[in-house]
Formats: sequence, C-alpha cells, structure tokens
Amino acid sequence: MSDALHIRLCQSWDANADAWTRVVRDGAIPSRRAGTDAAVVEATLKGLPPGGRVLDVGCGEGWLSRALAALGATVHGVDGSAGLIESAREGGGSFDVVSYGAAEADPARLGGPYDAAVFNFALLDESVAGTLRAAASRLDAGGRVIVQTVHPIAVDPPYADGWRQESFASMAEGFEPMPWYFRTLGSWVRALGTAGLGLTEVVEPTDPDTGHPLSLILVAEPR
Repeated sequence: MSDALHIRLCQSWDANADAWTRVVRDGAIPSRRAGTDAAVVEATLKGLPPGGRVLDVGCGEGWLSRALAALGATVHGVDGSAGLIESAREGGGSFDVVSYGAAEADPARLGGPYDAAVFNFALLDESVAGTLRAAASRLDAGGRVIVQTVHPIAVDPPYADGWRQESFASMAEGFEPMPWYFRTLGSWVRALGTAGLGLTEVVEPTDPDTGHPLSLILVAEPR
C-alpha cells in the first residue's frame, strides 16, 4: 500500500505543477503570507556566510531559491517534477530535475558542496531518512539541514504517523488530491537520527493574529 501511495505522491506534483505555480505566485496561501515563507528564509540564512551555498531540495517552482539568492546566497534547487523545474527556470536561477530516489542512489547529483540544505514542506513521503542523508552528505563541515514541515498540533487526530490526504479544498480549482505522510515530533527526531543528523534547534512560527502555530522548523547538523 505504501508503495502505491509513494507513486501517487510523486505523480501528484507533476499533475498539480501548473496549479501550484499559480497559487504560489499569486500569494494565495494564507499561512505563507502569515509567516512560513519569512520563517524558512530566516532559518536558512541564520549562520550562513556571505554568499553561502544553499541546496533547496524539493524546490517546486523556485520561490525560496529566488528569495535566498536575492539576499545574497548562492542557491541550487532540485525537484523530481519536471513541470515544476520548468516553472522554476522561467524565473531564472540554477535548477535541475533530480528525484529523491535518484539523489539517494547518487548523492553527487545534488551538486555541492553546500553550507546548508533546506527542505520547505518537501518531505511528505513515509521514508525520508535516505533523502536527508543524501543532502547532508553534500554539506561542507559545519553545514546545516533545515526542514520546515506541518506543525503536529495543527493536524486533526489521531496523533500518530500515517498517510493522510490533502484535498486542496481551500485552493483554487485545478488541483488533484495528494497523499502525504504525517509524522509526530518524535518521529521527526528519529528520522533525523537515522539520517546521521543531530537536532540543534526547533523553531515554531506562529500566526501574528491568532497565535496558533503555522509550522515546525527543525535545524540539524551531521553528527
């Protein structure tokens, strides 16, 4: 069952590439406006040297790569969706089609070395340790891995690892439903450990109006 859901997850990004590009560029996602975009940019730039090298894994249509580059970073984005990479390249920058499976099999395909690797809502599969390990292997000494993901308390019960479905009901038309894998905070810490990473910082951006958590940001370093 999990293999079938993995395949559907991968296929959904190609199917939704145009719709996703549109809502991102239209600023149509409230949580991003409220703070998740700014939070991941800040977390990635923290401690980055001038002109620091960043790997944007699961870069989508490239907004984060462009935002970091505009602030002085040297950024390379990769994504398994050819449609999303095509959209990313339209805005300029360095982007390649590299699936997570290909990166795990040959981490050199990710390029590098880098000072940081960032996953912005880009680890949605049941198995993530291999992808984290591949990205971490491309870091220079002192490099960091930054993961922004769904905050566990912002999701309906049960509080347990498992597959869920994103219907995109709050979005504009044009989306196909997408399976994604929810994991608890403890599960995230274990995944980082399995990948050879040690957690160094936890950031919990909150909505300035409601005070509710918008996301969870985990910062880790190779052990």
